[in-house]
Amino acid sequence: MQIFSSWPERQAQIIRWLLLSGWIFLIVSLLAGIDLYPFDVNRCGGSPDCHSLEGNQIFWGMVVPGCLLLLVVFSHELWRRICPLALVSQLFRILGLQRTVSGRGGRREVAKVEPGSWLGRHHVALQWSLFMAGLALRLLLVNSNTLGLGLLLLLTAVAALGVGWAFGGKAWCQYVCPMGPVQTIITGPRSFFGSPAHIETTAKVTQSMCRTVTDSGKVRSACVACQTPCIDIDSERSYWSSLKGKRGLNWAWGSYPGLVLAFFLIIKLESRGGLDYLRSGMWAYDNEVTEYAWSPLVTGPWIPAVPRLMAIPVLLVLAAWISVILQQWLQQLQQRQLTPDFGKRAQEIAIHRTRLLASFLAVNIFFWFADPTIGLLGPAGGQVIRSVALIVSGMWVHRGWYRERATYLRESTSASLRRQLEQLIPDLSPYLDGRSIDELSAAEVFTLVKVLPAQVSQTKRSLYKGVMAELLVSGRLEQATALVQLEELRQSLKLDDDDHWAAIQELALQDRRILELTGQQREIRSLRQEAAQEAMLELLRLTRLDDLQQLLADPHFRGNLSRIRRDFLLDEASWQDLIDSIGPRSDRAWNTRRAAITTGEQAACASGQH
Repeated sequence: MQIFSSWPERQAQIIRWLLLSGWIFLIVSLLAGIDLYPFDVNRCGGSPDCHSLEGNQIFWGMVVPGCLLLLVVFSHELWRRICPLALVSQLFRILGLQRTVSGRGGRREVAKVEPGSWLGRHHVALQWSLFMAGLALRLLLVNSNTLGLGLLLLLTAVAALGVGWAFGGKAWCQYVCPMGPVQTIITGPRSFFGSPAHIETTAKVTQSMCRTVTDSGKVRSACVACQTPCIDIDSERSYWSSLKGKRGLNWAWGSYPGLVLAFFLIIKLESRGGLDYLRSGMWAYDNEVTEYAWSPLVTGPWIPAVPRLMAIPVLLVLAAWISVILQQWLQQLQQRQLTPDFGKRAQEIAIHRTRLLASFLAVNIFFWFADPTIGLLGPAGGQVIRSVALIVSGMWVHRGWYRERATYLRESTSASLRRQLEQLIPDLSPYLDGRSIDELSAAEVFTLVKVLPAQVSQTKRSLYKGVMAELLVSGRLEQATALVQLEELRQSLKLDDDDHWAAIQELALQDRRILELTGQQREIRSLRQEAAQEAMLELLRLTRLDDLQQLLADPHFRGNLSRIRRDFLLDEASWQDLIDSIGPRSDRAWNTRRAAITTGEQAACASGQH
């Protein structure tokens, strides 16, 4: 199902600009105190103060819950394609004014966040700290303070703009935005209606991957590999890769349910209403929730009067730690129960299932209180939304409960195997009983290669090498673990370990960098080269030239090529590989010449017959 990933980019662009216009108008209305005509002027006796809360009412009562509902019910693919702040962060890129630094050989290139930099290693901790600070700031000041909320939204937009100038790609979304980890937590392996990027698609542009529309109307990749693996390219691969070893993510995931619950309990302490008041959604913009920062949070004969400025952050952090401790206890409990059946895999499965439960709890705690319609549809409307969130999140947990990293890898291998089979054995109909190879499941593809006749043993070795090369180039496979991870494929093809090492040697002769680079470096190179290749082919189409050498010889077009190289951050070796793949000695050029010869022969034959 490719509903959101295949949604036309021009339509997505229109929605992005409309949402950004709404964001700007909301900020202006908050800062200027513009009267937007509230939805319910009688909720506080017709007081003029109601009018000043309209912007807060819209943002806290509708926008924030609405965005979370969109992530839960639909897909991260949809939201990350239309987010207005993501557009703000790309404005300098659109204008061609991003910060550049001196690269290798003194060539200027767009700056990027290096994986080994402080931001590259600690971004989850930074984003989650900003998220928790935002929760505290809302409770302390901006829940019903229109000027405070306006300044907060303006500061956020300026920050997105600044990060977009300083770094290439989706640096704001991936490394700074406080909602980034929230989207990761809610999405998990894949949104319920999200599309699988590793199977059932031949598209180069998947999920919410960065893309652009060329002058000819074609959609092509604009990925500069600002983060690998990337949730926008393949959310499930990103999920499994970050299951262990992703600094700060496990703490953020475990603390999320506790933070959501603590947020609403603090509101309950500060408000004079009961549970009905909370479920009505009025707390989302009510004056009662926000008092002076130095006023006491709660008072009583046995409770000391602690200033809100101190109490609220402490309570949020305490709730986060308790939630993390409970998550770790649940994870260890599951690991003990799973170890007899799954052995060494038990720890990874326990982490996976505990995260699914944490996401499920956080989502349903939030929507138990929140109503994105802010009561416009009555109590029944809010209950319908809660039921939808519960059902969809429950089905999401059920679908992901029995998935493992090995399942994902097997499906990825089978998808690559399909492509290799189609290239090496054009006629597979005798083995498929009338079905196409795309209709086969992963298990059936592995079964198919077992029944290939013995006389195609050389083809089997080519199949194995082709699958391994594709997985290595894409970063899904590391050379150190390839022997183990591809064991099932070798068994299906009736190959042994010697065949594996022979394939490794052949690949090293073809491209030594495949084996010299790490999986992350290979993926970065592959993504950037693919995007740059599409841009170069588009330039060839626009100039109506067939030979890349003609572009390289023309000073005007050399500038265009230099810009492509700069935009996609290609080093000298990667750039030369790309030139060779498109140049006169490439397979593409040979296929073009062969097609031209065939066309000419057919035309000659037709003329002779005539």
